[in-house]
Amino acid sequence: MNFKQVEAFRAVMLSGSMTAAAEALHTSQPNISRLIAQLERASGFKLFERSGGRLQATDEGAALFADVERAFIGLQSIEDAALNIRRGGTGRLRIAAVPSLSLTVLPHVIQRFRQEHPGVAISIHTHDSPAVARWAASRFCDVGLASYVGEQTPGVIAKVLCDVPGVCVFPRGHRLQTLASVTPNDLEGEEFISLLHNDGSRARIDRLFPETKGFRRMNLETPYAATICSLVGLGLGVGIVSPLVAQECRHLSIDTRPFLPDIRFTTYLLLPSDRPHSVLAQRFARLIGQMLSDATQAWR
Repeated sequence: MNFKQVEAFRAVMLSGSMTAAAEALHTSQPNISRLIAQLERASGFKLFERSGGRLQATDEGAALFADVERAFIGLQSIEDAALNIRRGGTGRLRIAAVPSLSLTVLPHVIQRFRQEHPGVAISIHTHDSPAVARWAASRFCDVGLASYVGEQTPGVIAKVLCDVPGVCVFPRGHRLQTLASVTPNDLEGEEFISLLHNDGSRARIDRLFPETKGFRRMNLETPYAATICSLVGLGLGVGIVSPLVAQECRHLSIDTRPFLPDIRFTTYLLLPSDRPHSVLAQRFARLIGQMLSDATQAWR
């Protein structure tokens, strides 16, 4: 007994004739007759009788059909499950992200993603770039979004999603608004709101400024670029952040100018390197890549 024989039997039962069953299965009537005969030999009983030129299922055939239908219903549910997975992936997506993204751009990406995948459960885990890399490598999270990666970050595949030059952010109406761009010398004597030392951008920014004591007044530090923008909007100082973060904070009382020389703010997509990536992770990666590209173009 094989699947083709059972499929032919079911088609005959549903259509009432071997000719109609052959049309439904895109085969010939003799082939259907042959398959039915094989199934009768394999089962040891007759499946049909002819009555008035029509096929009539025997009692044994009707009993067998009931079990066949239950099996096909189960098969259909498997096909439906496969279709749902293909369309929407499995039911959970875990995202690790640095604060500069989780507090600004990422919520908009999540909003778009949920419109396309309304039933997916999403969890967001926020930490610095090394922790994001560890979470992606250990499979604690399906996808990671980091602002820098080390020379050797084991267990992950890193891809640059966007790379933009930083901007100086300052309170609206500040003297810096008269400049086309801002340099380190322009910030002499300013209260400078900085990222923490464990942020990869902090060291790159600090290297551009003279080490003269008091050149910058540095009494405020925060791990979040979005918090820098909030503090700047309250008139508490100036800072240097990604333009994408500044753009998300444009509702605050802040203004920006390009900062020279360039300080690059890079966003990396991190995926585990030792396992296949889920459908949801792949679709999320494509979406955030597109949205960051659009945001970069809008800023430019």
